[in-house]
Amino acid sequence: MYRYLIIESKKSIHNDESMIISLFSEFIDFNKKETDHHAIYLFYTQEVDISFSEVILNIMSDTLSDLRLYASYGFETEHELNVHLEFIKKRLATIPFIKHVFLDDKVIVSESLNTIDDNLRSFILKKYTHDQVILQSIKIYLESNQNTSVASKKLYVHRNTLVQRLDKFNQVTGFDVRIFLDAYLIYHLLK
Repeated sequence: MYRYLIIESKKSIHNDESMIISLFSEFIDFNKKETDHHAIYLFYTQEVDISFSEVILNIMSDTLSDLRLYASYGFETEHELNVHLEFIKKRLATIPFIKHVFLDDKVIVSESLNTIDDNLRSFILKKYTHDQVILQSIKIYLESNQNTSVASKKLYVHRNTLVQRLDKFNQVTGFDVRIFLDAYLIYHLLK
């Protein structure tokens, strides 16, 4: 899976660039890095089991810099990653810098609830954007108060089938609709 991080600064990031890259390279093997005046883009492929929000908070306290970090979910191809990256750059520009230190797709959706459009839907739902079986299953599940037994009866499927659909959706999108916040955000996308 292809993934990326965006580390943004309010001021020019060039002064802290080498220090930030060296800190992140301790736990991530980067395939590629790019920089512009206010941001560093780090691209990698492995699974990482660390809290990026804690890392960016520590870096901010050590450098006394105003930073924020966006961590992407995984993509099957580099092309999907690049399309997503351009979309996220535009979305990040609309979110006030001081509002969030750590951002991911969940923050992007929560910040965009009043302006949900087809682009946002397709970037979050990924390959399930037009999959009516999965989307209907999730909607019925959420409207059944996240009760798999009730939802599976309404859908005329076995309970395990519904659980498998929810698991697949979580694996692809990073949203687990069994968790309230994720369910709330996805339900708004499905309305």
